[in-house]
Parts: sequence; structure tokens; C-alpha cells
Amino acid sequence: MSVAASRYARALLDVLYPAKAELGLEQLRSFSTMLTQQADARLVFENPTVSTENRKDLLTKVGDALKLDTNIRNILALLIDRNRLDLLGEITSTYETLLDEKLGVVRAQVTSALELDSAQQGQVVAKLQAMTGKKVRMQVSVDPTLIGGLVAQVGGTIYDGSIRNQLQTFRNSLTQE
Repeated sequence: MSVAASRYARALLDVLYPAKAELGLEQLRSFSTMLTQQADARLVFENPTVSTENRKDLLTKVGDALKLDTNIRNILALLIDRNRLDLLGEITSTYETLLDEKLGVVRAQVTSALELDSAQQGQVVAKLQAMTGKKVRMQVSVDPTLIGGLVAQVGGTIYDGSIRNQLQTFRNSLTQE
């Protein structure tokens, strides 16, 4: 995380928190997605040889189309003025991390052997919230090599309840004797 991205993210969060903080994150993501999907727009926005006024005019049109909040438009205009729009992805990521800290949210990466339905996901979230004492936002992926069960990573802690891990532990105990 660069110092510049961190400063922009902190300043934006200070302005938007609490009323519009989550809306700000959605809109930063929306604009970032647009830049990713529209390579021509990204080239114009990030090209310092295109006048700042032309880039800001384009920002106004895109901002209207995406219904961007005034504060989001202002930070994007500032990034354009300073030719720092290339930091937007890092700013968005840092903003999300800072927002999670303020809201007492932790992120969990859960990998299961099989697809989890919504009820099962709810149970996993509830269990992780009970274990961490914090609100959990969970990302789920599937890895059939786990055989059964699941692995959850919350911050630097890994909870491994997979059959693959249990078999490996059993194998290790047999070879040690």
C-alpha cells in the first residue's frame, strides 16, 4: 500500500463516514470497473497529454451516467488534476480495508469441498462471527481436493476442518510411531 493511496483513502473515508461510507465504496468500485471494461476511457483519463479540462468533462459525463456522489467526483477530479488516477485500484482497496476496520468487520476466505447453499453459508458466517467476535464478510470458493469439510482464513488465522487435513494429520501420527 503506497503512502499516497493511503492518504487519499483516509481523507475520503473521513469525508464520507458514516452516512455515505458504504455508498462511496460501491461507487469507487463502479468507476474502477468502468475503467477496466472501457480501455479507451482509461487511456483518456490516465493520459497526461489530454488536457485536464477534457478529462474532467469526460468525468462529468461518466459521473452522471454512474450517478456518482459529489465527494466521489471530487476525489476523482483531484486524481485527474494530479495525474494519479493510476492509484484508484489501490485507493479503493485501502478504503475498503479502512472502512472494515471502522465497522468492526473482518474478511474471511472460505474454501469448501462442495458448493455451499445460502443456509450453509449463513451457518459458517455465524460460527466465524462467534469465534472472532466481529462481523464477518465471507468469500467462498470450492476446492474438491479438500475431500470434505472446509478451510476458513480470517486475517492471519486458518481454521482447517477439511477431511484432507484430518487424513494428513492421521498419516503423520502413524508414521511418527
